[in-house]
Amino acid sequence: MPNGGGQDHIMIETKGRLRNSIVAAMAIAGLLTLTETARPQATPQPTPHAAKKATHAKAAKETPKRRVIPVTISKGETYTISGLEKGAKTDSKAVANPNSLSVQPQPSGDIVLLGTEGGSWKIDATLASGEKVTYDVKVKAEAPPINSLTPGTAPTAIAP
Repeated sequence: MPNGGGQDHIMIETKGRLRNSIVAAMAIAGLLTLTETARPQATPQPTPHAAKKATHAKAAKETPKRRVIPVTISKGETYTISGLEKGAKTDSKAVANPNSLSVQPQPSGDIVLLGTEGGSWKIDATLASGEKVTYDVKVKAEAPPINSLTPGTAPTAIAP
């Protein structure tokens, strides 16, 4: 009975070498592509971002920086922002968790904040003096939510 195992071993070894050669050729082609794209340009051109930075810097100088007033409340607490300019528009936006705060404008011009869940908001407002400020409101929720999914503990067994 002829031994065909030797030929099979040679074919498998040849296929393995061919596969390694293909992988090496692909790696070399990839490196050549990277070095081709990394060559410097013959005539340097300005980057398009340079003009944008100049206009952005100009816009930053025109608008004065708002004073930030930090406010921290707990879940379930209220905080009243008073001393605002009557009829001035206030902008509020959620930074983290839009359900964390209930913003309630009052007819007197005050704003009542109610912490409902953990999260943070930014509220832009104008004080009665005309100063534009930003209230950085953080709501802490230290207690776990109702109906938590954490497992309870079983009572100890009583011996019969």
